[in-house]
Amino acid sequence: MKNPRSWIWVALIIQWIGWAYDAAWHELISPQFEATTRPEMVHHLRTIHLPLYIGVALTLLATAWALIDHVRRREHGMAIPIAFAGAVIQVVGESWHAYSHLQLSTHVAPLTYSVSFVGMLIVLGALIFGGRPAREGRLLTHP
Repeated sequence: MKNPRSWIWVALIIQWIGWAYDAAWHELISPQFEATTRPEMVHHLRTIHLPLYIGVALTLLATAWALIDHVRRREHGMAIPIAFAGAVIQVVGESWHAYSHLQLSTHVAPLTYSVSFVGMLIVLGALIFGGRPAREGRLLTHP
């Protein structure tokens, strides 16, 4: 796959698998899990949250690659810059989420999760509404 947009889709799919795995683990497999020490939490983040983190990191890398390609080609559309901004927002949300977990704090988890989720929706929306580069009449472009 030489198209950066394809890699963005792959990264989003990896994230969705990671979210599903995380939700299944927390809700079905170990609903009573509560890390009481930092080493326990590090282990939890390295194992249960790792697929999600990989997807988020790949989204950032793929959107950065797409942005570099976008600038190099002197394209005028806004979809790729918006997708990159969404990926950055998502990294901020997941980093904040991991940091709060490492502090053994869960009271900000809904907010940090929401920031990450909104970032993912921005990436997804930019890809969907931005269309393909060869298509006419894209919503997030201008002539």
